[in-house]
Amino acid sequence: MVSGSLTRNIGEMLVSAEHGRTTQIDADKVSRGAYFTTDAAWLNEPVEGFLRAALAAKGGRVLDPFAGDGHLLALVESRLGATTAGLDIAGGRWPTNDSLLSLPAEARDAVIVTNPPYLANHSASRKGVASLAAEYFAASAQDNLYKIALDRCLEASDFVVAVIPETFLLSGYPADRLVLASVIESPLFADTDAPALVACFGPVGQPAAQNILLGSEPIATLPELQRIRSVNAERPGRDAIHFNVPTGRIGLRAVDAADAETPIRFYLAADFDYPASKVRHSSRLMTYLEVPNLEPAKLGRLVSAANDILGDIRAASGDLVLAPFKGNDKTGRRRRRLDYALARKILELALASVSKL
Repeated sequence: MVSGSLTRNIGEMLVSAEHGRTTQIDADKVSRGAYFTTDAAWLNEPVEGFLRAALAAKGGRVLDPFAGDGHLLALVESRLGATTAGLDIAGGRWPTNDSLLSLPAEARDAVIVTNPPYLANHSASRKGVASLAAEYFAASAQDNLYKIALDRCLEASDFVVAVIPETFLLSGYPADRLVLASVIESPLFADTDAPALVACFGPVGQPAAQNILLGSEPIATLPELQRIRSVNAERPGRDAIHFNVPTGRIGLRAVDAADAETPIRFYLAADFDYPASKVRHSSRLMTYLEVPNLEPAKLGRLVSAANDILGDIRAASGDLVLAPFKGNDKTGRRRRRLDYALARKILELALASVSKL
């Protein structure tokens, strides 16, 4: 065991800083963010429609700068008749190229279809591979390798189709060229359950609809999702709500359970089956909170109003304003997590309605 405060060897991922526990991981794979797509669900009807139009504009040519095992290229070749080419940092069957640094000029004449590497800067440190990814983060203001990859791809080509983390929707990454993004709930990878979407980008200067879909079902535009998330509340002040208070009178389950029967929900503390002794200042999934100036008689109405507002937000956004959490529930629906910033807004809006009664 190695203390979290001491230097770790490459590939020693920190499991517990408190107890200094680490585990050995595949440093080369993790530092390159190499998770191969193995399912064809990413090429659904809306994505295929975008690709067909893009291929017509680029003479049927496709390039994957992070080609890996070639699954994406094989699929677009067999289904769409595209002429395909690949690059990969590991070489092998493809010409060797570090596409996180640059792409060749011929990318301009192709549609880029790719599953770029995923690795957050903070995760690189925790996973003990920071030194292996340092070159990329030092040369970019981005905080994840997939965003660096998107930068390179969008600089190089008019049309980009990328299988990327679903958290892209909440990331603030520039979406001025985003035509559509399709969230894929079925597992796409053999070696990770990372929630993903397919983002389709068009040329600079052309209208970008920014349509967000759940599979093939239209949900909203990205600006509409952002408006839903930024619910307006008559803010009584940030100090009016305190999170992670073991003696708090309101409980919060901030994550959907895997059983598909226990969703994110606010509770009266007496009805929340979670040990208050487990609440820490860093708790993010289960907690108690306190609204100091709220009369006891209004607690029940506050909880009910907050759950109604949460339900409305989930319905209006198809859940897409909530972050994905550790794969799907037993019905195949993606589990979600309510971050405390949005939880606070919901409670403030509920407080405003309760205070008028």
